[in-house]
Amino acid sequence: MQTTRNEDHFGAVIHHLSLVRNKRCLMAYMYNRAEIIQGLRWKVGPVLPQEMQEKVNYLEEEYFKDHSAAIESYMSEMDLDLTVDMVPPKDPYIQVRVLDDIGEVCLDDHSISLAKHSLHFLRRTDAEPFISQGLMEEFLE
Repeated sequence: MQTTRNEDHFGAVIHHLSLVRNKRCLMAYMYNRAEIIQGLRWKVGPVLPQEMQEKVNYLEEEYFKDHSAAIESYMSEMDLDLTVDMVPPKDPYIQVRVLDDIGEVCLDDHSISLAKHSLHFLRRTDAEPFISQGLMEEFLE
């Protein structure tokens, strides 16, 4: 009689330990998925592309939206855009080519005439707004 009690006890312990192991595996899987979804925000922006939406379930999509909203709220509260310059620039100055006639522009330290097809050596921070508007491009020799 004692043997069957031990067998039942050890069987229950083994079953419990396998449940704990399975729980740890599922938690690691969910943690990994959450990290991937958080990383997507920095790669694709605040809107999840359609091909990505097909690969996540409803709760993961809601997690992505909530995470994006938290980042947006933080950035607006701090008046800081964390999405620019994810990789630090090699040089604070860049050479740019003007794609459209912009005219006379006042920069932080001087004013400059930006004529179409002209090349200029500007601070990256001065040139980035024009590059994002499509008025300039970085000139790589």
